Amino acid sequence: MVFARQRPPKKNLINLNQVVQDSFHFFETQCAKEGVELVHALSPNLPEIIADPSQLNQVLVNLVVNALQSMSGEGKITVRTWSSEHHVYLSVEDTGPGISRENLDQIFVPFFTTKDIGHGTGLGLPVVHGIITSHGGSINVDSKVGYGTRFEIRLPIIESRNTKEEE
Repeated sequence: MVFARQRPPKKNLINLNQVVQDSFHFFETQCAKEGVELVHALSPNLPEIIADPSQLNQVLVNLVVNALQSMSGEGKITVRTWSSEHHVYLSVEDTGPGISRENLDQIFVPFFTTKDIGHGTGLGLPVVHGIITSHGGSINVDSKVGYGTRFEIRLPIIESRNTKEEE
């Protein structure tokens, strides 16, 4: 958090779909310019979660920008949301070149980067990891060289006080 100059989360009751939709305007033009298709598949009636929307926006920006930068030209980035009984999920999947096994083991290590000098600090994914863990969530990565990468984030659904009082 010191490296990224992050502030403590300001958590509110939010809808993750709204964070995704608000962020999409930021990506649409750049993806179109690069020839990359940007798709969202948002689950209807997604339960609300207690989270910091600006920090989740930062997570989404980091993941989509990394996906976009990994592809040279054509490809597809898909952002999905869904839920289970106790969690809300967000995935960002790309059809880029994928991440090698040796690099995959290091992607959350601060300052690790495969980008050229001046094109990355190696802090984006460690920041993503820190934000997700500070929200009580987890992040998993599945990547296959030549086929693409999928980041899956799991965040807890926390019942609001009103719901607990009604019970």
